[in-house]
Amino acid sequence: MPDQMAVSSAKAQIVRIKLEQGKTGLLYATSPDLKGLLVAERSMQELEREIPIAIAGLFQAAGEDVVIIQAEDLAGENPVKSWVKVPANVNRQVEIA
Repeated sequence: MPDQMAVSSAKAQIVRIKLEQGKTGLLYATSPDLKGLLVAERSMQELEREIPIAIAGLFQAAGEDVVIIQAEDLAGENPVKSWVKVPANVNRQVEIA
């Protein structure tokens, strides 16, 4: 029987990101799906650049090598954005095929 951790880490995972603006003007990104995620930047462009780096860093700290991809926002401007965590080995298999 396969190891449960190995099975779950071989799957893609949605990471929802909640965006908020603080009183000092900073933009904050947190996630109800990924405990410990907090990114703060002055612009949306900087925030969106740093979010996947922070998500990947949290997974790497847990021993998972991942690729982070931003999901398309089909609902338009939304305070909750989504990113997708794909195990790096699955991503490499797709690139080879």
